[in-house]
Amino acid sequence: MTARWRGLLIVALLLAGFALKGWLLTPPPALARADGFNVKRAVARLERILGDERPHPVDTAADGAVRERLIAELDAIGLAPRVQEETDCSAMPGARYVSCSRIHNVIATIPSLRPGPQLLLNAHYDSTPTGPGAGDDGLGVAALLEIGSILKASPPPRPVTLLFNEGEEFGLNGAHAFVRSNPLARQVNSLINIDVRGVTGPALMYETSDPNGAALGIYGEAAQRPYANSISTDFAKLIPNTTDVVFFKPRGWTLMNFGIIGNETRYHSPGDDIRALDQDSVAHVGSEVLAATRAMAALPEPAKASSSRAVFADIAGRGLIRLPLFGAAAILALLLFTSAMLAWRTKSLRGPLAVAAGMTIGGVAGGAILGFVLSLVRAGDFWRAHPLVTYLALYAVTLLVMTAIYARFGRDIGQNRMRSASWLLILIAGSAASLALPGATIFFLIAPALALAGIALDDRLRAVATMLVSAAILFQFLMFAELLALIEMLLVDGPLWAVAPLGALAALPALIESDSRALRPAIALLAVAAAGLSAGALVVSRSSAERPLAFGIEYFRDLSSKDAKWAVVSKQAPLPDGFPGNWTKGILPFNGRTRWIAEAPILPVPAGSATIVGDKEAGSGRRLILALSPGGADTVSLRFPKEAKVLALGLPGSPLQIPATSEPEKALLRCSGRSCEGLQIEVLLGDRKPLTAEIFAARFALPSQARPLVAARPRNSQPQYSPDQTITRSLIRL
Repeated sequence: MTARWRGLLIVALLLAGFALKGWLLTPPPALARADGFNVKRAVARLERILGDERPHPVDTAADGAVRERLIAELDAIGLAPRVQEETDCSAMPGARYVSCSRIHNVIATIPSLRPGPQLLLNAHYDSTPTGPGAGDDGLGVAALLEIGSILKASPPPRPVTLLFNEGEEFGLNGAHAFVRSNPLARQVNSLINIDVRGVTGPALMYETSDPNGAALGIYGEAAQRPYANSISTDFAKLIPNTTDVVFFKPRGWTLMNFGIIGNETRYHSPGDDIRALDQDSVAHVGSEVLAATRAMAALPEPAKASSSRAVFADIAGRGLIRLPLFGAAAILALLLFTSAMLAWRTKSLRGPLAVAAGMTIGGVAGGAILGFVLSLVRAGDFWRAHPLVTYLALYAVTLLVMTAIYARFGRDIGQNRMRSASWLLILIAGSAASLALPGATIFFLIAPALALAGIALDDRLRAVATMLVSAAILFQFLMFAELLALIEMLLVDGPLWAVAPLGALAALPALIESDSRALRPAIALLAVAAAGLSAGALVVSRSSAERPLAFGIEYFRDLSSKDAKWAVVSKQAPLPDGFPGNWTKGILPFNGRTRWIAEAPILPVPAGSATIVGDKEAGSGRRLILALSPGGADTVSLRFPKEAKVLALGLPGSPLQIPATSEPEKALLRCSGRSCEGLQIEVLLGDRKPLTAEIFAARFALPSQARPLVAARPRNSQPQYSPDQTITRSLIRL
């Protein structure tokens, strides 16, 4: 093969690899399974439980109906469900936000062969007010019911309890109430949680107990088609985590958290329905959780199995690599040292390393600039319906810039020197990434080891060296491509450029295998691809039936200023031509999110209120008891001014401590559901200064005057995260 054709083939294969990487995250088919998990039976149960698939947020009549149907399913299986009912207030660790609701946890314990510590399986049955929650977390409910029926017929070695909790979506109230006051929580020593963020994709095991050795050992032995990596579990510690595990993890239980994240455009929206839920995904989650349950139930004290920490990664869902963290770190350090020595021996520490770094930095910059330019030209999440077109444009530009830099500055550098420099750069990047996310270590061991062996043998065994380097390139691209596919799924709202650094590192070892003096055809191909894909990203539809646009409508009335506004939340997407009203971008008092805003008429609306029923001195401050009323709305919130010294918020006698500084800036308490009427809360203030607080009430419906706006909503669009709603603001002097 001539040098020109080789370069052309390499860039074509890289583009094809970036285009096909989503295949790596395809769940296995929902065939009849030897483990007994029956996906049709699981989905049929979910259909009966969800009924007419209306939204069913915590403490609503709709959620009560779902609960009754859930209890009926448990009775039919032969389990004996019981209900934990209480009012709970909870707060995310370190947050200045308290959430309260009346919860009804449904609990069923599966008889075991012998007594012992409990294994808890958890899912939540409430939904957001925006959608029916077939995926989040109907999938978890369906999986637990099917697993419960299987274990009922074949008793586990130790007790397994199914917890269907209520109130997850509005503050994890069900999980908090369980660990706070249910005696059963003291008998639990291990947990499997299911909570999802989409409707498709494989079963990801994305969070473990820490240290993770015991949980990972169980998962590694049980998983049939594993999808898990230690970057995801490390990342889960760094970002705000809003699953029930927030309150379970401090108990020290051995735990695993499972979910799916494909097509997040339907998450927390009316599109999260049974029709959209991929049955292959349901089957994969159910099968993996069943296998993990059996393995964990076989160990009375799983935490004693291992107290170490491991790094791990799946290989396209076909196998799992895991190593002790200390050993992996030692191997990475050895590889980095060896690579530096090889680069020094081949005189690659200056010019070749600079070219490799320039290619990587230039490629990342090119992708980032394209993403920025596309966002300027076409506002909003324009890639939602066809994300692959936009991401391929970024990858094509990244490859184009990298190839152009290599063609310009790599002419006089031998191929083995560029190999040494490129793999050294990858190991430097991997070492830096591992300092922030130790779980990343596993991604920079196997392929670099193969490549360094090939570089060392190049002078003596050229054919063997070529084979080792080729294997390293393929293996590294395979591992990085799966990570890129996960990133694209997870960051459905962007930023687009987030894929560029990893994409550049994935492509670098392959690009330097081409002849830098014969890259004109490759550059031409990449230029055409980049131009065509970029143009395509600017013209393809931003929404589709399967991937709808986020488009929520709100009516806001400020009772203190007699002002009213219509608002549209569209993630910066422009409003369609002819949409009724005169719209400008702005921010409303109840939320810092940018919206489209227009003047609205003054309409009768629910008005939340708070009545002072107790006001006593407490040291140098005050202890207030307030009785809340949503005034006919679905939620009521009390927000304090930024300068207020709010020390604690919550139920009388057990308020939750509020940090002096954190998010949000203004301390907030929100109550959701029917039991908010008359709910008494305690407010502990650090001084006795009078203050003015805000009361927000939200009703999950629009006034009839909003019908023209609803009718003009674009095709293939729907509310996401927040429903169409009516919000009011009033003030109270405290």
